[in-house]
Amino acid sequence: MGLESATYLNGLVDTNPGATDNVSQGDDHLRLIKSVLKNSFPSVDAAVNAIHTGTSAPSTSISAGLLWFDTTNNVLKLRNEDNDAWITLPISPVTSNTVDIDGGSIDGTAIGATSESTGKFSSVNIAGDGATVTGIKDEDDMASDSNVKLATQQSIKAYVDSQVTAQDLDVTTDSGSIDIDLDSEALTIAGGEGIDTSATGTTVTIAGEDASTSNKGIASFNSDNFAASSGDITIKDGGVANAELADMAANTVKVRDANSSGVPSDKTVADTEILIGDGTGFTAASLSGDATMTNAGAVSVVKIQGQSVSATPATNDQYLKYSSSSNEWQKVDVLAPDRLTTKGDLLVYNTVDSETRLPVGTNDYSLLADSSATNGVAWKQVQTTTIADDAVTADKLADTAVTPGSYTASAITVDQQGRITAASSGSFIAKTGANASGQLPSGTTAQRDGSPSAGMIRYNSDTGSFEGYGAAWGSIGGGASGAGGDEIFYENEQNVTTSYSISSSENAMSAGPITVDSGATVTIPSGSTWVIV
Repeated sequence: MGLESATYLNGLVDTNPGATDNVSQGDDHLRLIKSVLKNSFPSVDAAVNAIHTGTSAPSTSISAGLLWFDTTNNVLKLRNEDNDAWITLPISPVTSNTVDIDGGSIDGTAIGATSESTGKFSSVNIAGDGATVTGIKDEDDMASDSNVKLATQQSIKAYVDSQVTAQDLDVTTDSGSIDIDLDSEALTIAGGEGIDTSATGTTVTIAGEDASTSNKGIASFNSDNFAASSGDITIKDGGVANAELADMAANTVKVRDANSSGVPSDKTVADTEILIGDGTGFTAASLSGDATMTNAGAVSVVKIQGQSVSATPATNDQYLKYSSSSNEWQKVDVLAPDRLTTKGDLLVYNTVDSETRLPVGTNDYSLLADSSATNGVAWKQVQTTTIADDAVTADKLADTAVTPGSYTASAITVDQQGRITAASSGSFIAKTGANASGQLPSGTTAQRDGSPSAGMIRYNSDTGSFEGYGAAWGSIGGGASGAGGDEIFYENEQNVTTSYSISSSENAMSAGPITVDSGATVTIPSGSTWVIV
């Protein structure tokens, strides 16, 4: 019989006792189970309640101490001792970091009571906002400069008072500088002779005093300030006293000429005249010659550099043009006004209608001289027959990349027989004469192109035959060879290295032996024959 050794519930083996154990040996298991239960629940001396989970309270088997997980409100509730109400616990099983305290006390003071509660915390952080406060310091000079300590009211006041006492207000004037201790002194704004100052609320007012016979100040002028006597003007009550001005005629101004004796003199200014200074005095004169002016201020230019301007009224799109035959500046129309209306337009001259618009030409066309055209030019394509001999030299062809699909060569040589040689790729097919031959590239089997393209042809010096490339290299008809000009022997290779399919309705013949390499296949269509001799 299997009997484990266990002290707590996790030590029990759920497969014991086995089906073949004697019933009489069950006593040992019962004693083991009792021992484990008492060790696992050492202080249980009454009924133990399980946790009820649901959207509503349990309706049966309710007893004090029963826990209920209220899934509607996501809170834990505990049945009270009198078994007549549920107590909501301050812990949410869903948001475990949330604790709601709806009752209880702190250090004996009831939460929510009228008297204050006291408590001790290692740190405080309100809603995770800002710094975490770890203490409150009573430090008058704020020397610790901490970003996690609060300051008491007394220390804040003491620090502010010390800073204000240490500061002063610097004042600079035209005749001296002062400084005001902000903690113990007041700035005085005093008025001087002719200046009054006053303060009301938060406003300081600085105002000028009226001038009087006993006080400097600002003079006010009205009818009472003036008294006329024998044409003179006298200013009373301060300001300028006994200032005498000579009688002035109509349309005159009083000026001080540089060559005068020091007293102002009268200048009469007639209609349309202006005062003109020349460094020695002033002269009243009218505009004349190239420009005139009315007493309304309108200025007219009647001449330019002594030449008259035509009096003919101007119209839109005109400009001034001098006519030597008329000895005057004339207003003439702009030639071809607004004739260029489209992007790429040109303004050209012809003998029919002077300047005219030449519309933009066809894309990739050039503007060429054409004496037969109305304008003497026209948009055309360059004809090869019009290109001068030797217009394109060999050095201009060197290292020139031509349009894709054509060719690119760093150097091209054409000899007197018309044969073309390109230094970058060797000789191209060239004929040896007008009625002679053309020479194809020649080489061994190993010298074939590494990446051939369909349509390539060459002479194979190993097989002594012409060959071409389609899906694979193959002989071209008429390739028999022999010594002394004999054409008897047709040669073929002995290994099939690439898969090949004989053309439909065609037969093939090879000289054996033939080896088909691994991975390569030869396909013989229905009705076709491959003969190996």
